Amino acid sequence: MLNEYLYDGSFEGLLTCIFYSYSSKSEVKITKTKNYLPNLISSPIEIVTEIDKFKRVYSSIRDKLSYTTLKTIYYLYLSDINDIETLIYKYIKLCYTYGNDINLAKNNEIISLVDKYYRRISLEAHRFTGFVRFKKIKEDLYYSSIEPDYNILPIISTHFIERFSDQNFIIHDSKRGIALFYNKNNSIITNFSMDKSKNLLNNSNDEFELLWKTFYNSVNIKERENSRLQKMYMPTRYWHNLIEVK
Repeated sequence: MLNEYLYDGSFEGLLTCIFYSYSSKSEVKITKTKNYLPNLISSPIEIVTEIDKFKRVYSSIRDKLSYTTLKTIYYLYLSDINDIETLIYKYIKLCYTYGNDINLAKNNEIISLVDKYYRRISLEAHRFTGFVRFKKIKEDLYYSSIEPDYNILPIISTHFIERFSDQNFIIHDSKRGIALFYNKNNSIITNFSMDKSKNLLNNSNDEFELLWKTFYNSVNIKERENSRLQKMYMPTRYWHNLIEVK
C-alpha cells in the first residue's frame, strides 16, 4: 500500500512530513494538499505542520549530515518540480544510510536527479542576480518584475538586500504571485497580485528605465554583437522583463 502524505506546501510542512513518514514500512509519496487527487492505490495521510518537528528534522539534517545537504533539499523544494517532495524524501533516506559517501554514488538515479535539479535551480538563481531590472515607480521606491522557471526569490533575496541596502524596493515574481518587499531595514516575501502591481505601475516614473537603456546602449559595441552568445547567457524567455532589450 502506498501512503500519500499531504502537507500545506511550506518548507516547514514538508520537513514535518519527513518526520512522520521516515519510519513508514510502506511506500511513501509526499504531495501538497492542494495537488492531491483521490485514487485507489494510495492511502492519504494529512499532516499538520508542527514547528517543533520541523526544527528537529532541520537540525538533524544540518548537524548529522551537512549544511550542504540541507541547502540542496531547500533548493529542490523551491523548484516546484512535479513530485519533488517524494524525491527529497528518498534522497534524505539515502543520505542517512550512506552519509558523506552519498556524493560518490553518481550513477544512482536519485542522486543523478538531485544533482541535475540542484544545478538548474542554482544556475537560474545566479543568472537572476544579473537579470533583475528596477524601475523607479515613486520617490525612493523601485520595482522589478521577474518570471523565473523556479521559485528562486527566497534564494536571491539576500543578494539584493545586501546590494541595495539603502533603497526601498519590490521584486515581484509575477509567475507565482509573490514579491520581496524591502524597506531599508526589514524584508518579507508575501503574496502580491498582478492587480496590485498594475496600480503601482500606473503611477510610475520611467527615469530609472531610461537610465538602464542609456547604459546598455553606451556599453554595447555594435561591431562586437554576438546574438548567439547573448542568448546563451541571457535566454530569450527572460527578455520581456529586461528593459534594455525592449
